[in-house]
Amino acid sequence: MSDFLQNPLLQYLTRLAPSSQQTMRYVLQDAADRLGFEDQDITEVPWQRLEPGHIIGLVAALRADGYAPNSSSLYVNAIRGVMNEAWRQGVIDHEHLLRIREVKPDNGTRLPPGRNLRRSLIRELMEICAADPRPQGVRDAAIIALLYGTGMRKSESVDIDLDQVDFKERSLRVRGKGNRQLLKYAPPWAFEKLQAWLELRRAQLPVGVADDGFLFNRIRRGNHITRARITKHAIYYIARQRGAQVGIKIMPHDFRRAFITRVIEEHDLSIAQKLAHHANIQTTAAYDRRDDNERRRAVDRFDY
Repeated sequence: MSDFLQNPLLQYLTRLAPSSQQTMRYVLQDAADRLGFEDQDITEVPWQRLEPGHIIGLVAALRADGYAPNSSSLYVNAIRGVMNEAWRQGVIDHEHLLRIREVKPDNGTRLPPGRNLRRSLIRELMEICAADPRPQGVRDAAIIALLYGTGMRKSESVDIDLDQVDFKERSLRVRGKGNRQLLKYAPPWAFEKLQAWLELRRAQLPVGVADDGFLFNRIRRGNHITRARITKHAIYYIARQRGAQVGIKIMPHDFRRAFITRVIEEHDLSIAQKLAHHANIQTTAAYDRRDDNERRRAVDRFDY
């Protein structure tokens, strides 16, 4: 316990949501490797000894490797977070902390990642899943329906338990970023896909075995539904696999982008912010892909 209390890195990580902890561990381990601590675990790296020159060199190395400005900011903010904890513990003085904070990540922007999925493409994905005779077809249709129909993140879909689902109200209680409990609503057709999956799962479970407490199961080769919860990596694989079947590269977060864009199209930005559970409306605006569609339609009108 004393090691935990005296380690600024562990103190920093414990302030983060579980989903962010894994990301920041990876970022800080890569940063430590680049700073010359290749053979050390990140919990053993003397972060408090870092000087502004170390951070400047790290930013330059990331730039040379082609990292986007947002990625550079992630690295710099992670180190700042650890140094803030070091200051709180009295390991470094305030002047040292201020000099670290003065180091800026790379400037600039990149085009937003991902794509806006057309409604016709969602229908194609549903048809692809319906044509799959394996249990994966029914399960994947339910997963895609929830991702697109509610705008939830893949990590939120993985963590859903059955007792968090209200079929009467067509709602789901999920744990979002910052360990916040959120209420998501889904359209009737999404709940129909979910119900079909649960009925199939019950039919294939051994007689007398109670239903699993969680929503989505892993399925092994041989089409055997396991008693294990699905993973975030599996959600990523499902999106990529089903996207490839319709000739499109799809990432799980694309369903959230499409959901938010559609809500903005059919309602307004403030409603989209509430349904996306964004604290800042500018975050919601960054998901708006209507401009992509409008520019494409404008160019499509140019005949020869």
